[in-house]
Amino acid sequence: MATSWAIGLMTGTSADGIDAALVSIEENGTLWPTCQLVGFDYHPFTEVQRQDIFSLFQSTVSLKQLGQVHTWLARECAQSVQRLLEAYGLEAQDIRAVGFHGQTIAHYPEMGFTLQIGDPALLAALTDIPVISNFRSSDVAAGGQGAPLVPYFDYAMFRSPARSRVLLNIGGIANITVIPPNAEIQDVMGFDTGPGNMLLDGIMVLVSQGTYQFDDKGHYAALGQADLTLVKQWMNHPYLKQKAPKSAGREQFGRDYCSQLMGDMKAHDLSQEDSLRTVCAFIAESIAQAIKEQVSWPYDLIVSGGGVHNETLMAELSKRLGGVKWQHTDAFKIPGDAKEAMAFAYFAWQFLEGRPTNIPQVTGAKMPALLGSLTPRPGHFV
Repeated sequence: MATSWAIGLMTGTSADGIDAALVSIEENGTLWPTCQLVGFDYHPFTEVQRQDIFSLFQSTVSLKQLGQVHTWLARECAQSVQRLLEAYGLEAQDIRAVGFHGQTIAHYPEMGFTLQIGDPALLAALTDIPVISNFRSSDVAAGGQGAPLVPYFDYAMFRSPARSRVLLNIGGIANITVIPPNAEIQDVMGFDTGPGNMLLDGIMVLVSQGTYQFDDKGHYAALGQADLTLVKQWMNHPYLKQKAPKSAGREQFGRDYCSQLMGDMKAHDLSQEDSLRTVCAFIAESIAQAIKEQVSWPYDLIVSGGGVHNETLMAELSKRLGGVKWQHTDAFKIPGDAKEAMAFAYFAWQFLEGRPTNIPQVTGAKMPALLGSLTPRPGHFV
């Protein structure tokens, strides 16, 4: 099959904006077609839009509120798609599919329930491109966590015949993928290690009383000292003691948890800077513990996600991993900011090829599953 194009759309747990990746994909006679980034578009949400999303995490949310975000998110995503098409001189018919993750609103796999919103039918109508969405539900229906899903893409793009590799993504939630040398897909392990930017940003909002939404490059955290007694206390969180397969979200590490940590830090009379440094140390400790439990040195550590821009967090992590050097996914021609959007473009392609894209030993599913639901463009039928 000749090279074709797909687009992936991702809005993460931090709900800061839309990542849109245009990729070229080429079949190569294996189950793992090649995938290269052609173009990337990041569209930040306005503060009003971000608050509209965050309002959906409250128990008092109305169906009308949910419906409004469900539709405007599809419209915003359609604009991201259109910008990519115009920037690279492509038409809608040139794109085989859009892989649309949607915004996660609730994730309770233990109840067999996960919800990502963003109207795929409206997106297909506005772009005139087939949309693959609802990626998590089939895995959950098969008894899995529905997350993390990106380890499949990590294996496709980063496996090595000779080296153990650990892919670390620090988004709203941090997660790892462990790929042994010369691994088959069934040898891959991965899970959410625990909190990431969601916790860092939430604490920054609280300590600054809303003046700042995040600590740019960990600047303020760098001025403080970590309270290691609190770090040790927080490491007793039940999720961090839980064995994989496991996945996490706002249900464990959202606003309520930020408020709990703020109470602990006030009781210890920590300054704003010490508070931020302590949270950095905690997140680093949770990631380092997970890596050490899964793989022994030597291994390649390959990082991505917004958290890698927090220099204080990464310094705390390096200290706990014995000074291990890491590489950005950019070194492999997969920019960290675009990686997850690229993954969902790839998942959409694999869906159309009839290839399962969950990894049962990662998610806990009883069987491989074809992930996604197809929404054809209006006027075209399957």
